[in-house]
Amino acid sequence: MTDESHTPDDTADQSPDVSTAADGGNADFSSGEGMVALAGMILLGVWLIFDVFLDEFGLASTELLLAVIAVAVPRMNRDSVEKVNTVPVIMKVTGYAIAIVGAFFIVEAIEEGFYDGALTIVAALISYAAYAVAFLGARSINT
Repeated sequence: MTDESHTPDDTADQSPDVSTAADGGNADFSSGEGMVALAGMILLGVWLIFDVFLDEFGLASTELLLAVIAVAVPRMNRDSVEKVNTVPVIMKVTGYAIAIVGAFFIVEAIEEGFYDGALTIVAALISYAAYAVAFLGARSINT
């Protein structure tokens, strides 16, 4: 007679398969594509919190469109698009576009000087950080 009881430690060693960005899973945030996607998520979060809920700080529709593209493209089914290797190119262009639009937004904000409240300053600083993350992510993508 054998003891076939399973302890919780027996099943803990069996980890599920984790997909990577190369095989169609979600990109990690340390890769270039992941950094651009993170910047897009940050911008969408700033828009949702500071514009929709608090009505303190708004983003341009161009920034929102680029943020949605940055978040959506890495989640695409890569079986059909990886043959032509367009995902890194799209993410690189999107990252640079976010950074360029952000640079124009920073210059415009400096000229107008519209930072009149603490929440507006916090939202602007978070957005500026997202522009920098998008630029650094786009710069690190190899095409």
